[in-house]
Amino acid sequence: MKVEGLLGFLGAAMGIGFSLMVLVIPDISQALEEESFFFYMLTIGSLVLSGVGLAGSFIVSHKPRLGGAMMVAAAIGCTMSISIMFLLPIVLLAVGGLIALINYEEAASVEE
Repeated sequence: MKVEGLLGFLGAAMGIGFSLMVLVIPDISQALEEESFFFYMLTIGSLVLSGVGLAGSFIVSHKPRLGGAMMVAAAIGCTMSISIMFLLPIVLLAVGGLIALINYEEAASVEE
């Protein structure tokens, strides 16, 4: 697994873990002073998008453009989460996706 796949995997795994923690442990949402239905829907959305990022981290070794786009999309989508806990997973997913896209563009320009 290359660096971009590893960064995407770590970011997605942390995003999934944090989402599950917020959903399962009610004290976390109380500490964040958010106990609304909307907050839980945003957390579920972040959970789903972290799953997309996880799939992208595995796809990136075979299809770097698709995997990188999936990881960047997951990072952008996870920014909708209100919690500051998602900052590190967002950064890891975004950096991994951008590395994959930049390496793909460089490889495509060298082949031409």
